[in-house]
Amino acid sequence: MADDGLGGLLRGNLPGHWQRIESGLTGGGIPDMNYCIDGIEGWVENKQTQGWAVRMRPDQIGWIFKRTLNGGRVWIAVRRKHEELWLVPGSLVRVLASEGLRNLEVDTWTGGPRQWDWSAIQKRLVGPSPRVQLPPPSSR
Repeated sequence: MADDGLGGLLRGNLPGHWQRIESGLTGGGIPDMNYCIDGIEGWVENKQTQGWAVRMRPDQIGWIFKRTLNGGRVWIAVRRKHEELWLVPGSLVRVLASEGLRNLEVDTWTGGPRQWDWSAIQKRLVGPSPRVQLPPPSSR
């Protein structure tokens, strides 16, 4: 499974309405899942890795960056070595794609799905989402 079962784990352990998105060629880059929990809607792109690098397609990076830039709530959930869950805000998608997980300071849970703090994960998904901060345009 491409996401190591992460989509099913999220849907099975968190409340709300979860919808897997299969956009194919009609909507390049759209994340794997959309959710609505307590009236708060967001998107999750599910990834897996055995190391530190996380493969992201350019259309995924672009979609996530643009949505986050416009105030959307997007997360990249990375299951590392089957036992770790890294929850990366969409505002860090470019850093994640270029540098991987190693130096990111984001919420991480270890010990496998049975030990992950699902209530903390839920709070993170519905809490304030960090936005992309762009430098002001240079004056020429």
